[in-house]
Amino acid sequence: MAGLLSTPLLLGHNEAYLPPVVSGSHALQLAVGPAWMLIVMSLQLLKKRLTGAHASKLYSHIWKFISKAEARDKVGRIAQYFCRFLQGALTHAPEAFFLQPWRPVIAEVQTTLAWARRTHRWGKELPHIPVLGEAISKGDVLEAAQRMVLITFLTQDHIYWLLKVGILKFEKYTAIQWHRRNLRFITLSHVLNFSLCLREVLRIQDKQAKGDVKYSGTAEAVEKAEKEIYDNKRMMVRYVLTFIQMLHVSQVKKLDDWYVGLMGVASSYIDASKQW
Repeated sequence: MAGLLSTPLLLGHNEAYLPPVVSGSHALQLAVGPAWMLIVMSLQLLKKRLTGAHASKLYSHIWKFISKAEARDKVGRIAQYFCRFLQGALTHAPEAFFLQPWRPVIAEVQTTLAWARRTHRWGKELPHIPVLGEAISKGDVLEAAQRMVLITFLTQDHIYWLLKVGILKFEKYTAIQWHRRNLRFITLSHVLNFSLCLREVLRIQDKQAKGDVKYSGTAEAVEKAEKEIYDNKRMMVRYVLTFIQMLHVSQVKKLDDWYVGLMGVASSYIDASKQW
């Protein structure tokens, strides 16, 4: 067997299943994975003993949520902007503050999350193309403008990715300059999205004032209409927050990372909650 393998499989090598342990910290590092497996296994068996079932509605709901690409993206964005908040807060904290040595790590986590999310944005423009066509056919200028700007942003975001990894090179733009220019497009998209939500709120309220049975005929219709109004107002708050964030990240207007980071966490929570 030894002659067939380049490194030992079971014993005697640092990458083997059972490597030689050289210190207590080394043993602890090796034990983390198996220990966690034993903990979750024990908890699952305890649950079965207490409830008579392995299934859990909450657990099923959580993994179904995490299984959605959009949900993972927004959870990642929460973490990304929380890192931005920490970086901003640490610039105002004393040098002796216990998190100061972790600033490079926090910055690396933020950057890594941003690039992971950007990598998984390829193809994200596809659902917006049919909607753009429908908006043009209906003569809906506002909807069409929003989709046009968003598709442009996403396409240029892919170009940023290609610039960053070196597949493309532009004479007039570095990768970061291209990115900051592109952020102006998503900033405009947020303004247009805010306008779409406002238009929808005003449309529903106008229908209610005119006694439209679809929006005011029954208690169920009223409840549905109020929920639509609430959801649109909630998204309007989200677009205000993301508008401010993009002004800062694009450096159109330099603000402070600590409160921009908190805005990012809040707006990302709104997005993530829609997937829940």
